Amino acid sequence: MSAERQDFYYLRLSKEDGDIEEGSAEESCSITSQRDCIKRYLREHRFPEDEFEETPSGHPLMSHRWDNIVEIVDDGYSGTSMNRPGMSRLLKLVEEGKVRTIIVRDLSRFARNYLEAGHYLEFVFPAYDVRFISINDQFDSEQLGESTGGLELAIKNLLNQMYSKDISRKIKSAVDLKKLSGEYVYGTAPYGYKKGEKKNTIVIDKKVAEIVKSIFEWAAAGITITQIARKLNEAQVVTPSVYLAAVRGKYKTRAVWTFESVRNILANRIYTGDTVPFKSHVVRVGSDRVKQIPEELQQVIPNTHEGIISRELFYQARTVIKSTKKSKASAHPNPFKSLLVCSCCGNRLIKGKPQNKNWMCATHRYNPGSDCEQVRFREDKLTEIVLHAINVRCKLLDAKIKRMKQESHSAKSSEQILQTECLTLRRQMEGLQALKMQHYESYVSGQLSKESFLNKKREASAKEEELKIRLSVAEHKQKELTEKIKKSTMQMETDRKIMEYQEITELTPQLMKELVKKIVIRPDGSIRIEWNFRDEMNEPIPFEFDGKATPEEKAM
Repeated sequence: MSAERQDFYYLRLSKEDGDIEEGSAEESCSITSQRDCIKRYLREHRFPEDEFEETPSGHPLMSHRWDNIVEIVDDGYSGTSMNRPGMSRLLKLVEEGKVRTIIVRDLSRFARNYLEAGHYLEFVFPAYDVRFISINDQFDSEQLGESTGGLELAIKNLLNQMYSKDISRKIKSAVDLKKLSGEYVYGTAPYGYKKGEKKNTIVIDKKVAEIVKSIFEWAAAGITITQIARKLNEAQVVTPSVYLAAVRGKYKTRAVWTFESVRNILANRIYTGDTVPFKSHVVRVGSDRVKQIPEELQQVIPNTHEGIISRELFYQARTVIKSTKKSKASAHPNPFKSLLVCSCCGNRLIKGKPQNKNWMCATHRYNPGSDCEQVRFREDKLTEIVLHAINVRCKLLDAKIKRMKQESHSAKSSEQILQTECLTLRRQMEGLQALKMQHYESYVSGQLSKESFLNKKREASAKEEELKIRLSVAEHKQKELTEKIKKSTMQMETDRKIMEYQEITELTPQLMKELVKKIVIRPDGSIRIEWNFRDEMNEPIPFEFDGKATPEEKAM
């Protein structure tokens, strides 16, 4: 088996399948049954003609190790969308040419959207030479050859999608009824509450409820959100994310109270004992697009649980919250928006008004004296650095493309030579087979003695074994060259897209979104640019600027 191409089996369970319950084992029974089904299939379907090959010493060597197959799981994700962590990882490996085989229990585990499933089965997987096996559907792309399963497979994909949409609607209706009846079916309990002993209920978490109450009282007294965040940080109060991570685990944490963390508490009506069941809705089943419901149209279910504060205090405190309505988008959006990151706290840098010259970290407003206060950068200087970095990178890529073209041309010539050598060796082996048959016929007709026949047969077999070894070595070299040429071609295509930006003089949001992943700003004035593209070894290519050297010197 190639060191880079592996075999995978994929398992998926949706919450809509009804097999996951709160408090159950981490892994659902359905995942287990899928795994057992696939392993049973692997035990029963070892392909004898591919299972062993002979080494030059004559010892058998397993060439198709199904016991080394890699497992990828998406537990709790719907099949109506391909946007799942495990699936995204698997498809990325396919694009990188690292997947040889994908096995699923049935097509519905892979995808319920018949158009997406058909696209991958008919176009993507054949293009990357990926074998796809669906056990219950008796589908094996290797056995079908150029055929893709025809009408029967298309109908199965369509039925899977229809079934998924139908069950999603039923599950949503059941959950909506629970929301309207006052049950808490919203996942994790908010800061200040914890799950009750009775299913689908929440009760006050006395350890942090007083903090929530204090926040509302301060806001009602006219203290601004920024001042509240400072008070909490000065008192070293643990933030909601850190507290919830310690209590429940698997939380992205931030150690500092910010404007958003305080505002989110002040805007949440749940602390009054009321529940707002529908703040947004999905546009359609299987879509990731969510539409927000205006606050004045939101339905309120009163007295669903014990409140931490009164409704009067809630409305008094809301006076410090500024309107969250978005202003009209600027005709000239800033290219650095959402790309600049503080190295100290990880928050996005802000600029405020378009005419402001500096980008800065706002965390120091809530945590005075922190290193975040020194994280600021002039936009004109940043623009100059990024433009130089892009132009220098393009020049380096130009030289790299020329080198890769030469290497690719040389590799193609070597591949052609090896292809001719393999063809010659096969013909020589066919000639030896014919020669052995002639010796046998001569022996049968009495023209050769038994001893002479056995000697000639041994000589021919020895030459044939030598040719087999030479052919195996040549085929291995040819395969390595083919993979190298394929990778080189893909890398050059990626680099050519970046080369389009050579000698640019202006940064645009579209350009920055395509080229830059993020720009990390440090307190000492140095920066780190992380690009979206990678080198031929699939490694990220960062750009470092220490705040002292000129962009030209540092980039080179």
